[in-house]
Amino acid sequence: MNNHMTIVGLGEVLWDVFPDGIRPGGAPANVAFHAQQLGNRGIITSRVGSDERGTALTEWLAGKGLNTSYIQTDTTHPTGTVAIHFIGEEPYYTITSDVAWDYLAFTTEWQTLAQNTDAVCFATLAQRTPDSAHTIRRFLSEMPTKSLRVMDINMRPPFFGKEVLEISFPLTDVVKLNVDEKAAICRLFDLEDPYAWLFREFDIRWICQTHGKDGAELISPQERWRVRGETVDATQGDAVGVGDAFLAALTTALLRKDTPETALQFANRYAAKVVTFKGAMPVFDP
Repeated sequence: MNNHMTIVGLGEVLWDVFPDGIRPGGAPANVAFHAQQLGNRGIITSRVGSDERGTALTEWLAGKGLNTSYIQTDTTHPTGTVAIHFIGEEPYYTITSDVAWDYLAFTTEWQTLAQNTDAVCFATLAQRTPDSAHTIRRFLSEMPTKSLRVMDINMRPPFFGKEVLEISFPLTDVVKLNVDEKAAICRLFDLEDPYAWLFREFDIRWICQTHGKDGAELISPQERWRVRGETVDATQGDAVGVGDAFLAALTTALLRKDTPETALQFANRYAAKVVTFKGAMPVFDP
């Protein structure tokens, strides 16, 4: 792997609270973790509380080799949590509000990082408050044009709407979404073909539509590629964070200039390994 590529996860870092215990999570943080596991420099830019959970979370991430120096500490708001329960194999989320990552602050250190990163992965959830929304957008605007700004729609009602998409799309090079999120964009913007609209209006470079067990598509303004899903035994694992693992691998492949089909296959195979484990940040040899 190319260990000189810097991939930043910008947004929430938190504890996923499962029925059987807590595990680290947060979509952008998951991406950074998997980017690191794939041989890149994975960096989490987020915020935790000055509480036991914040200390434990930062120490856990540092213990896995991640650079945690860009994780801010909030003395007023607690470390974030998400309660997760399952209906069948599908995870459902209850997200706590008014937590540390709702108050991301744009610092000179973050500015320098933005100007020197190869890719950043962000989503819509962390933009639910004005402070974090401003910081995320400032970070994206400071990045060089050669870098990749990767947006995972990551729809999490009620923290999702038309406005956050209208502001985020112009700051985005790569969009990842699933079938439900594609339908939501069609509904919000009254569109029949959202992909043509994204390419035309916002100069998006790539769109990746995931299909769960049925694989994924990578779409450019001129062409599209699709790969089938991998067959794995996921009975001992869960689907939490699998999309984030996929995105970390896809971003890695796009930075390496892999062919579209090779990039999809690489991301699909890595995500298929992750689904055999529990939690969003399983440690294994990829």
